[in-house]
Amino acid sequence: MNSKLLPLLVLIGGALGITIGSVSPALTAFLQPFGDAYIRLMEVVVLPYLISSLLLGLGRLSPATALMLFRKSWPVYLLLWGVTFACLIVAASTVPLVGTATVVDFSASLPDEKGSAVSLVELLIPDNFFEALSQNYIPSVVLMGVIFGIAIQHSVKPTPLLDMLTIIRNACVRIWGWIVYLAPVGVCALFAESISSVSLTGFAALSIYIAVVMLSSLVIALWVLPMLLTVFLPLTYREILTGLREAFMVAVVTSLSVASLPLIQQATQKLARKLNENEGEEQQQKEIIETTLSVSYPLAQIGNFFILVFLVYAAYYYYLPIEKQQLLELPFVTLISSIGSPTSSIGAVTFMADWLGLPQGTTDLYVETMAITRYGQVITSVSAFAFVATAITFLFHGKVRFNPRALVVTLAVSAAAFSGIWAIGSYGGTHAPLHSEVSYRAAGLPDYVQQLSDANRLASVEPAADTDAPQKTTAPQTSELSARNTIDRIETTSVLRVGINPNVMPFAYRNNDGRLVGYDVELMYRFAQSMNVRLEFVPYDWQSLADDLKQQKFDIAVGGLYITDERLNTLTVSEPYFESPLALIVKSDRVDEFKSKSVISQNKDLTIAVFDDPVLIPLAKRTFPSAKLRVLPDYSKLSDVQDVDAALWTREQARALAISLDGYSAVVPENTASRFLFAYLMPPSSPGLAAYFDYWMDLSRKAGVIQDMHRRWISPVNTVTTD
Repeated sequence: MNSKLLPLLVLIGGALGITIGSVSPALTAFLQPFGDAYIRLMEVVVLPYLISSLLLGLGRLSPATALMLFRKSWPVYLLLWGVTFACLIVAASTVPLVGTATVVDFSASLPDEKGSAVSLVELLIPDNFFEALSQNYIPSVVLMGVIFGIAIQHSVKPTPLLDMLTIIRNACVRIWGWIVYLAPVGVCALFAESISSVSLTGFAALSIYIAVVMLSSLVIALWVLPMLLTVFLPLTYREILTGLREAFMVAVVTSLSVASLPLIQQATQKLARKLNENEGEEQQQKEIIETTLSVSYPLAQIGNFFILVFLVYAAYYYYLPIEKQQLLELPFVTLISSIGSPTSSIGAVTFMADWLGLPQGTTDLYVETMAITRYGQVITSVSAFAFVATAITFLFHGKVRFNPRALVVTLAVSAAAFSGIWAIGSYGGTHAPLHSEVSYRAAGLPDYVQQLSDANRLASVEPAADTDAPQKTTAPQTSELSARNTIDRIETTSVLRVGINPNVMPFAYRNNDGRLVGYDVELMYRFAQSMNVRLEFVPYDWQSLADDLKQQKFDIAVGGLYITDERLNTLTVSEPYFESPLALIVKSDRVDEFKSKSVISQNKDLTIAVFDDPVLIPLAKRTFPSAKLRVLPDYSKLSDVQDVDAALWTREQARALAISLDGYSAVVPENTASRFLFAYLMPPSSPGLAAYFDYWMDLSRKAGVIQDMHRRWISPVNTVTTD
């Protein structure tokens, strides 16, 4: 493959992936392993490279040289980092902060669905370095690498060790060079997988992020850093850019900043010739530049710092708030987490997403966008390498001067440029909502499921009195049904009758088009297809559900149904397929009033809504004995109900409804032990159907079908936060 064509091929791969994800779920599933392999290959050499680079760069210096360079270098690095983060904070401010999460989980007894909380001390100083490696704690690895590197400086030079580290580092770079050529296929697979599940609004948000990153990186790389050199060094903007032209070009073509290091060294040596007063100094300058570039490669990789912008966008994309303390710590954690090569930022995103409590898919989202943004990140790092190498070399020889006019021009143009970037990002954000909350009312079944039948119209579950409803197959009499088991009847009639209450989001409900959709609805279509029978929906209400099943009015009941002792003793129950805690749907500004059972009990005037369900009503009475209960037929018009403080449901059902209602959140109170096991209910004489169904579910789970449905219906984004 011609490396010069690589950027174009990556763009083509991304466009092709979007097309495939939009039109061909089967091909998307086929490509998914290629995307997973691409991510893993990009990540696998991050820590080996990081450790070997730090140990090698620091370990081969003499203590005296290292000390002198440190004294000359730290102001340069502080200036570089400070200027970069100032620019990135402006870029990140284009994203509105999320105020309240859709789901607020106060329950300390439940598994924490956020990333593991890790203090800064644990991040920096691990009690077990190998555990830090296994947990991908980048800051710990960096700090320990620096400490060991300094220790090696004070040891007898272990030449074989340094040679081995050189081989490891070069091997890592070579592996990344190979992986880069897989980028078009990997990006195609990742984009196809994402477009099949992420809304157009989500991609609009990502396009805004990509635009902000690319514009910011160009301004920093081509203006801010070169102009800062002219402020303090006797150099001109033109000669700096001219000297770095080839380095920029090579970095963009290969998408590897390391490929530009020899060209940066040549450009820096050419600029440093102004300092030569005798022949001996040229060799010394070369050694200083080589050493500085070696150390700066992990430390001046400021393109990685753009993950700060990405994480702020990701928090809004997933509609998860970042805590104020975390916002203050974010630049510092980004700095210590982003040391390394551009590819090492993938590990940093994984670590920081876990620290911030973002979903596991955050890293995949970053890799997808990195297919484009890495070019901007790479040239920013190349500019930073040149900035550090040039500034330290001149500073080492005391050739520094201050140019106030250049400073004024630098600040004025930079302010104007970033004001424009901020305006573009903010303007785009006001026209394309940046968070990817699923609109359940607008959701539909996948095309390949929808095509199985047109019987899921709203009319198909209306009462029989509706003359417009499709005619249903006449069910055999009860005496006839009892003579044979349920699965025999399904095979004889070629009809699977599904009992449904279409008011249970996200399991079974009506969308804006009046169609039945949801997790259970899709599952029943798939199950009917596997049995090669026709699907027929039969309506039920909650109070008569058990009697309807005993009378065999339908073969299986769906709609987010819970396992109870009575149902286990009187009906046939499938294996549980989901578990969820109790939750309350409340106004978002009243979340703290429902943080625990004891806090709730202090409100003597509390009114809790519960729909007419034989399981939820007694549960509400037991859990909140001092509250007034208001029984509703369903929660479809909950926002119109007056004088109700909260509504009782499970977490996932409450979450789906809260997303669909403006100003509402789902709260999991502390110290409420109630947990719900979801299952499908069948008539008493249905052991054969239950066994077949459970076996089919197990096969579907192994094939990844159930996980895919869960991702689309139950947890399209992880919107849980804790307090």
